[in-house]
Amino acid sequence: MALLVHLIGNTVPGLPKLLVYMIHSDFFALLADYFLAFVLVFVVFLLASAVFYAYYHFNASIDKDKELLFNMSGNTEKPVVRDDLQHLPELMRRFLLKVGVMGKCSDCHAIIKQSGHIRKTSQSNWTSFSAKQYMSSRPLGFVWAARSFPIFIKDKSIEGQGEMNVSFLAFYPMVVQQTSKTDESALVRCLGELLLYPIGFLNKDISWQSIDDKSVHAKLTQNGISAEGVFHFNNKGLIDHFVAKRYRDESLESFTGKLENYQEKSGLLIPTKLRAIWNLKEGDFEYFNCDIVDYRIE
Repeated sequence: MALLVHLIGNTVPGLPKLLVYMIHSDFFALLADYFLAFVLVFVVFLLASAVFYAYYHFNASIDKDKELLFNMSGNTEKPVVRDDLQHLPELMRRFLLKVGVMGKCSDCHAIIKQSGHIRKTSQSNWTSFSAKQYMSSRPLGFVWAARSFPIFIKDKSIEGQGEMNVSFLAFYPMVVQQTSKTDESALVRCLGELLLYPIGFLNKDISWQSIDDKSVHAKLTQNGISAEGVFHFNNKGLIDHFVAKRYRDESLESFTGKLENYQEKSGLLIPTKLRAIWNLKEGDFEYFNCDIVDYRIE
C-alpha cells in the first residue's frame, strides 16, 4: 500500500496525504453508510410507487365498471309513485312505504361505504376491510370494491354478468372467477342486498310470490341468468333476513343474509349492519359482517 501511495504521489502531487487520510480515517465506513441510506431510500421509493400504482390501477378498474353500470340507462329522476308499487305483494308494498321510497328518485344510484371483517373458513382469523359499493336500480346491479391492504377485492354483477377478482396490490391476480356459477352467485347477492337501496325492489325484472304473512319469494332474471330467494319480515314489518341458495366456489350451499339496525340514510330507512352466513351441513359459518359508515344517493 505504501508503494502504491508513493507511485501515485509521483504522478499527482499532494494526493498521498489524501489517500493516507482516507485509509486511516472512517471515510470508507462513511461511504458505506451513505450507500446503504441510498439503497433504503430507493427501496422505499419503489414500494411507494407500487402502492400508488396499485391504488390507481384498482380505482381505474372500479371507475370503469361504475360508469358502465350508472350509464346503461338514462336517468329521468322520475319520483316513485303509488302505481309503481301495485305489482308487489302486500308485505313488500307495506315494507317499501315504511322505509320511505315514495317520492324518491326511481332511477338514481346509491354509493355506500362499509367497514367490516371477512374470513375464508371458520378456523381463519377475521381480516378487517373497508369497501365502497355502487348500486343501480335500472338496471339492477352493483360493483363492490374492498381493500384489506395489500389485498384488493372486486365483486360485481352488471346485467347478469358477475365477476369476483382478488388480487395482491391490484395487479397480481390471486382469484379470478368469471363463470356461469359466478354470474348466479353475484346475482343472488344483488337481489339480497337490495335492502341497501330498496328502490331497486320496484324493478320489473323481479317476479314475486307471497308465501305467508311474514315472507315473500323473489326471483330476479337478467339476460337469461336467474337468482331467487326468500325475504323474511319481523314483527315491525322490516326485512331482517334473506335466505337463498348460492355458490360457494363450486358447491351450491344454503346462504343467509341478516340485516340489522335500520337507520335513516338519505331519506331511506336501511339496515346499517349486515352479516353473511353459510348454512353448511357441519353448521352455520359466518364469513362476513360490516357496518354502513357512509351513504348517499346521486
